[in-house]
Amino acid sequence: MAKVKTRDRIKSTALGLFNNEGERQVGSSDIAAVMGISPGNLHYHFNAKNLIIVELFDDFEREIRQVLAAPVNEPLAIEDNWVFLYIIFEEIWDFRFFYRNMAALIERVPELAPRFSRILALLQRTLLALIGRMEASGHLVFRADEKNALSERLSMHFTYWLQYHGLRYPNAGAKTTINHGVYAALVQITPYWEGGGEGYARLISEFLDAQGE
Repeated sequence: MAKVKTRDRIKSTALGLFNNEGERQVGSSDIAAVMGISPGNLHYHFNAKNLIIVELFDDFEREIRQVLAAPVNEPLAIEDNWVFLYIIFEEIWDFRFFYRNMAALIERVPELAPRFSRILALLQRTLLALIGRMEASGHLVFRADEKNALSERLSMHFTYWLQYHGLRYPNAGAKTTINHGVYAALVQITPYWEGGGEGYARLISEFLDAQGE
């Protein structure tokens, strides 16, 4: 088995600590201590904690862009849309420290602001395309500007869900947090379902049953 490079181990350890304990609570010395290396060794690879954060954002940005490209590269069937939303939330959960302390983090690492903004714009465009295809297939019906407004609301929902849910349910685990997030996103689409919400409610119920919720 290939040996994991020290630099990658630092990033992996830092990500786990940032996610579980909060990025502001974790210093470079804490990362080194958990890894069992000297602070000097860590400093050799990253001479500031912010540099670790930026490289973790590089990883997050690359992965989330790959996820958001999926419905563009291969259009999704109606039932796959719910799974797609779940996958987005999973990716956000994997890098959740970016979302739980976003404003303070961007204030300390301002170079992340324009990059985060571009990701949010891509997220909204992806969601707009997704509900647009559902409209084209006859599943959803919109009046003027409702489609754009819905895509923006959904984008905001994905952006701030972890903060909201963490405050309301601080002991909830990953599965519950993600399932509730997907459900709350799907409910926002209900008013636009062609022919009433009964068929849509059945799809939501089937999705949640499949997730064990």
